[in-house]
Amino acid sequence: MITRKASKIRAVLLWVIACVLCLTAGGIIGPVAAQAATPQYTFYFISHCMPADVFWAREYKGMMDACERYNIKGVYLGSQTSGDVGELLRNLETAIAAKPDGIACVITDPRPLDDPLRMAAKAGIPVVAVNVKDFRPDEERVPYLIYIGEDSYLSGAKQAERFLQEFKAMYGRVPKKSVFAIHEPGNIVQEKRATGVIDVLKEAGVNSVEKLDVTYDPTKVSETLRAYIKANPDVESIHTGNILVAHWAVDVLEEIGKLGKVGAPTKDGMIFVCGIDLSSEGIDDIMQGKIVCTIDQQPYLQGYLAMETLWLWKTYQLIPSTDLATGPYVVDKSNAADVLEFVDKGIR
Repeated sequence: MITRKASKIRAVLLWVIACVLCLTAGGIIGPVAAQAATPQYTFYFISHCMPADVFWAREYKGMMDACERYNIKGVYLGSQTSGDVGELLRNLETAIAAKPDGIACVITDPRPLDDPLRMAAKAGIPVVAVNVKDFRPDEERVPYLIYIGEDSYLSGAKQAERFLQEFKAMYGRVPKKSVFAIHEPGNIVQEKRATGVIDVLKEAGVNSVEKLDVTYDPTKVSETLRAYIKANPDVESIHTGNILVAHWAVDVLEEIGKLGKVGAPTKDGMIFVCGIDLSSEGIDDIMQGKIVCTIDQQPYLQGYLAMETLWLWKTYQLIPSTDLATGPYVVDKSNAADVLEFVDKGIR
C-alpha cells in the first residue's frame, strides 16, 4: 500500500525529474544541448613545435579536449623543425587563407608575425596569443584579444624564491655563487626566466650570478657544467629554464659527488638544482630531493583555454578583462607525488 507521504515523495521526485529534462532539452543543463544551439566553429592553433614533443603533447591534448567539449573543429599546425619561425609564419599564413573562425598563435618572434596577425585582425578573425606573447609595449604589439600562458619573468622569480627558502633553511645563508644554465640563449622566454632568477638572487644578497650557455644536448650540458664547476668551485646552485636540463645537471652532479639534496644533512660544497616545466624524470628527481623545485606553466590549460576563449568570444562576445596566467605553479617535494599522477596521464 502506498501511503500519502510516499505519494508526495514520488510526486516531488517526478517533478524534479521533469524539471531536469526540460532544462536539459532547453540547453540550460548539459554540454551536448548547449553545443547543439551553437554552430560548429573552426579554430586553428599555430605553434613552433609538434605534439610529438612532451610539452606540446599536453598543449595539444588540452586543445582537443576543449574542441570535443564545445563541438569545435580544431586544426593544429606545428613546425616540423622545433622553433622554426619561418615554418610557423607559413603555417599562420595558411590558417589565415582558410578564413577560420579564430586563431590561437604562439608569438615566438613578433617581428615576422606582425603583418599576418594584423591582416587576420582586419579580416575579422579573432586571435589569442598562447604560451608566448608579444612582449612589446601595448601600443606596438599585435592586436590579439588576450594572452594565455605563463609570466616568464615571474616563473624565474618564483623558482629563485622557492630555492632561497629551502637553501636558507638548510644553511642559514644565501649561496655564495649561482648560475643560470640557459639552453636557448636569445629565446625571449628563456632570457626573461633567467632575468627573473638573477634579479631575485641578487636582491637576496647572492654576490655572483651568471648565465651559462649549455645548449639542449645532454652530452654538451654535461661537458659544459663539468668545466664550469671545476673553474668555479664556490658555485652552490644551478638554475635552469627547462626540467630536462635540470635532470641532466643532476646526473652530472651525482657523478662528481656534488649533488645537494633536499632533506639530506647539510654539507659544504654541495650544488642544488632547480627547473621549469614538468617531466616524469624531473618529478621523480624532486620526490627524491635531487631537484629543489620546478615551475609548471600548465600547458594543458593553455591549449584548453585557448579554444574555450575563442568559443566564448565567437558565441557570446565574452572575454576576460585581463590576460590569463597559467603559471607559475610551484612544484616541490610537498606536492610532486600528486602532480606525477597527472604527468603520467599526459595532462601535467
